Amino acid sequence: MILSLYVDDLIITGNNQEMIENFKKNMKKEFEMTDLGLMNYFLGLEVKQTLEDIFISQRKYADAILKRFKMDKCKVMTTPLAVNEKLFKEDEAEKADYSTYRGIVGCLLYLTASRPDLMFSASLLSRFMQSPSQLHHAAAKRVLRYLRGTKDLGIWYKPTEKLELVGFSYSDWGGSIDDMRSTSGYAFTLGSGVFSWQSQKQDNVAQSTTEAECIAACAAVNQAIWLRKVLKDMGKEQFNPTRLLCDSKSAIAIAKNPFCHKRTKHFKIKYHFVRDSQREGEINLEYCPSEEQVADIFTKALPKQKFEELRNKLGMLQLSVKEEC
Repeated sequence: MILSLYVDDLIITGNNQEMIENFKKNMKKEFEMTDLGLMNYFLGLEVKQTLEDIFISQRKYADAILKRFKMDKCKVMTTPLAVNEKLFKEDEAEKADYSTYRGIVGCLLYLTASRPDLMFSASLLSRFMQSPSQLHHAAAKRVLRYLRGTKDLGIWYKPTEKLELVGFSYSDWGGSIDDMRSTSGYAFTLGSGVFSWQSQKQDNVAQSTTEAECIAACAAVNQAIWLRKVLKDMGKEQFNPTRLLCDSKSAIAIAKNPFCHKRTKHFKIKYHFVRDSQREGEINLEYCPSEEQVADIFTKALPKQKFEELRNKLGMLQLSVKEEC
């Protein structure tokens, strides 16, 4: 993703080929390197870049996965997970071949390098790698069916007027049937496609939706602070607080209110550092309606229309659609 930041820098400043050559010379002064031209392929990651945009995908790797597990001619699904299906460890179903299941999940996890739409499903399936059942295996095969219909999907990075770091934070509540823990999700963008995302089950059981949202916001703030430091090192310092969009008004109120009352005293102290980060001007927690919350795609299975809507907001497009634009 660092490559995309540098190319965006060239695009938004309106520079030409001469500027690119100067950029390369400066890079060679800083690092011992050989110019091999624009990157096209690296460890399964396909990169198509021009002066106007960058498109990242893993189509060849997706094809290899489908062939490996004999799913290259399977029926196509429109979403990776069924909305009403709940997966848990002790489902009393017959046990599946753990080596095959682990192989599928491992491949899906590697795909998430350019496929944030697979982040939640891969994270969910990885919870059952120790002892997968046939139900878990069927869910994994459904993800592969979705992959077959979207194997040329990727992230499109377009020119922007300025590089403004914006984050989205979201959480479900008690989504895990096994231990009633919630799932946190976040995503960050610089005005185009997302370049940083996560879907992860929380370490503790949240006693309320507000606490679950605060835990999710805490993880997002940690990432935002780190990204701000990276951007500063690259000469793109964020002088304004990073906007972190959250759909929980209660969590926002807690972040802004220095008074810790009985409703929040059970929160762990580390979650209150969100308030400190906001006071220090590093982040600004803002309200975002649930309908517009991009990070919702990282916390639960969604119906087709909602899933595709959020997927588009992540900056993801089919390669054929991108070429038409």
